[in-house]
Parts: sequence; C-alpha cells; structure tokens
Amino acid sequence: MIGAGQTEDVFAPVAAEFARVLSRQVHFRTKPTYAEFREELSRQTYDFAIVQPFDYVLAHDRYDYLPLARYEEPMTARMVVLANSQLRSLRDLRGKRVALPASTAAVSYMARKALLDAGLNLKRDVSLSYMKNHDACLHLVVIKSADACISSPRGIYVFETKWRLHFRVLHETPGIPNTLLMVHRRVPKEKRDILLKTVTGWPESSEVGREFVKNSNNMRLVPATDAEYNVVRKFPSNLDQ
Repeated sequence: MIGAGQTEDVFAPVAAEFARVLSRQVHFRTKPTYAEFREELSRQTYDFAIVQPFDYVLAHDRYDYLPLARYEEPMTARMVVLANSQLRSLRDLRGKRVALPASTAAVSYMARKALLDAGLNLKRDVSLSYMKNHDACLHLVVIKSADACISSPRGIYVFETKWRLHFRVLHETPGIPNTLLMVHRRVPKEKRDILLKTVTGWPESSEVGREFVKNSNNMRLVPATDAEYNVVRKFPSNLDQ
C-alpha cells in the first residue's frame, strides 16, 4: 500500500507501476486531511509513503520507516511580501502578521526557525496565521490582510504566473533534503532495491516516470540516506504550533 497526502491522479499511476515491477498488488491510499494521513503513518499502515522531511524524521525515528529516494534539489522556503512593501528583513516583521500554509507543512517549520534565528519570539513578536494551502497564504498578502507569507519557490511561481503579479523575496531559508519516498522496514530488501532502481530510473524508464517527474517540477528522484536528514533533526524542538 502506498500513501501520499496528495492527489490520486498523480499517485495512483505510481502505485500501478510499483505493482508491475514488484509483481504483486499495490493500492494507492490517502486521507482527506493531513492530520488523518499522519495518523495512518503512526499506525504504520502504509508500506510506502511520499512525505515531507519533517514527517520522514518522525516516521523513521518512531515507526520503522526507511528512506528510499528523495527529490534531487534541496527544499527551501521563501518569505515574500508585496513588491512595494517597506519591509526589508525578517526583523522588520516584529508586530506584523505572517501567513503560512498548514502548521505541519515543511515550509512552516522552516519559517518558524528563520523567525527564531532572527531574534523574534513566535508568541509575542509576530502574529502567525495558518491557512489551508499555499495559495490562500499568498492571497492574504495580495489583499493586505497579512504582511508576509512563507511558501515554496514553486508555489510562489505558480501563483505569480496565474495572477500575473510579482512578490519580493524578503528571505529565503537554507536548503534541507527534500520530500522523499520512504518504505516500511517490513518490505523485504530485494523489493526495496527494485523500487529504488525503478524510481531513480525515471523519467527515462517509463511513461509513468515521465509524468511523475513532470508533475514534480521536473525534479528527479535520487537515492536517499537517513544521515542526510540529520539537519532536520537539529531544528529546535519548540517549533510545533
């Protein structure tokens, strides 16, 4: 069973491809909310799952999941403001409202760390507003209901292209290892090796692989190791909101 907190049209074909190369049934499953998806991870329901870095660390350290392959490019988060904003640094956000996607989103963790590193108290110095998705977060800045929004470079690009506007980047965080495909330890090693060879061979090896890479902002999958995610483990422990 493969789990992903994203859409069926992207990941159902991936499950079918896994079934083909493993010569056994593989079913795609997801949940309507991220909280429910995380609950299934805690129950170790999924044999394979595509997760963001912070969920991977949790799943590996508590629930017997292993890294398989990650997106090649590092993940960064960008704090953006309107082009004519007077804000020039993260410290200028003192007393301001900052919009974010879900509190459990990777970019939200990265934003909270960046604000702490800038010397801001997350409870007293800034007002954090969590939205249902990246678009809603960016929209708050457009209508001036928030002073800044944290999002992914891809999310910002898509929003700007759709609405023909331009944000100014106030801050970009250092990169961390990206979203990854992980596998439960109960899956035999020979099966894990087959899957690793399959997904790191995309997009050349199959039409499913070509579509997956296309839908992933043309990022390839490369072998992942647990040690790469130690940088995530070093994030402050007081970032949960």
